[in-house]
Amino acid sequence: MHKFLLLGGDSRQVFLSRILAGNGFKTTIHYDSEDSSFSMEEAIKSHSIILFPIPFTRDKISLFSAQPMDDLGIGNILSLLTPEHTVFGGSIPAYVKEYAKTNGIACFDYMDMEDVTVKNTIATAEGAIAEAIKLSPCCLHKSKCLVTGFGRCARTLALKLKGLDALVTVADRNDTQLAFAGSIGFDTVPLSDMKPSMGEYDFIFHTIPALIFEEDLILSMNPEVTIIDIASAPGGVDFEVCRQQNIRAKLCLGLPGIYAPQTSAEILFEGIVKNLS
Repeated sequence: MHKFLLLGGDSRQVFLSRILAGNGFKTTIHYDSEDSSFSMEEAIKSHSIILFPIPFTRDKISLFSAQPMDDLGIGNILSLLTPEHTVFGGSIPAYVKEYAKTNGIACFDYMDMEDVTVKNTIATAEGAIAEAIKLSPCCLHKSKCLVTGFGRCARTLALKLKGLDALVTVADRNDTQLAFAGSIGFDTVPLSDMKPSMGEYDFIFHTIPALIFEEDLILSMNPEVTIIDIASAPGGVDFEVCRQQNIRAKLCLGLPGIYAPQTSAEILFEGIVKNLS
């Protein structure tokens, strides 16, 4: 029987621990900085499967943790792993994957599991919509929405917005993606040609992990626009310019863990079991 050690993260780890235990697995979760009896070295030695958080890290020094913890240094944890271990995590840095490969440690990134990432787009899209509703004084119904990018998350988000009767335009630099978006009923605009229509949008949902919305585009926006940036940190919006212009804008990271931690944990559990079988 596998023994699971869950380190850091957010409430997804808590729910995942409960799901694993409910399915008969032995689990230990290190999510409480006040647990003075916990020994990282002993815990790693006594568990064969280590479940790292999503994302693996935000500062490149320690594992990501929603709770302040001082024993999650990546270097120390890696040094304790052996070929007897199997590790899982989300957005695992390349150097960690290389370390695992070099040292014969089985390493699985949730973000490389197509079924996990596709299912998680639902929680991300619902969370982005929830953030938009909270931040804006306007309804999404019949509003004009711009979705930048048309990857997994953007597709699900655009469809959810369309289901709320929003008028959705998709912007992308890839002609094939634009053709696909157009074929399923969305208006489209090349990313390089957004400026002339920028003032039309009530909501902008940004999904591209690159700085797209710089000062010139921001100054062309409707001053009442609401921007929800779900791209990986640091996002793709100049938030300082938005602040100067009194434009509502928010970088929204980890939405599945905030809005649907139980559902997200169930999805992770399915991915883990599939890769261990």
